[in-house]
Amino acid sequence: MFYLYILSALFAGISVVITRIFNAKIAEELGTIQGTYINYLTGLGGAFIFFIISKEYVNLSGTSYSNLPIYAYFGGAIGILVVVLSNYATPKVSSFSLSLLIFTGQLFIGIVIDFISYGDVSMGKIVGGILILLGLIYNIKVEKETINEEKIEVKKEVISEEIIN
Repeated sequence: MFYLYILSALFAGISVVITRIFNAKIAEELGTIQGTYINYLTGLGGAFIFFIISKEYVNLSGTSYSNLPIYAYFGGAIGILVVVLSNYATPKVSSFSLSLLIFTGQLFIGIVIDFISYGDVSMGKIVGGILILLGLIYNIKVEKETINEEKIEVKKEVISEEIIN
């Protein structure tokens, strides 16, 4: 059963990256806000189909929504923010770097939440997070240098062709 949880988490991570790319393509065509709207509209349709296939149902009448804490309602709003920010960032940052940036953000907010919830955080988590952040910074720097070198080579080729012609 434990392996099922691991596979589920891996599949969730894969689907997040694929969804982010699809959403960014829609946002490029229609705009960031329209892309986010399409994302949630199709998500609603997908959820509806899922409920029909799974024969699950939502019991709205037996639920006391007034007993829920206020933060229980923030998930959808934060989800919209995630899609909007991802739609904006995805075309500008490589998929690998963006995945690491998002992971780093999740890691550090996880550390903060653990501290708030349990009053303690291991030094290993903090050091691990810092090492991941340093690796990310190094990777972005190397990636940027590689892109700059490629641009210089392209410019040299264009200039050489202009001189020959």
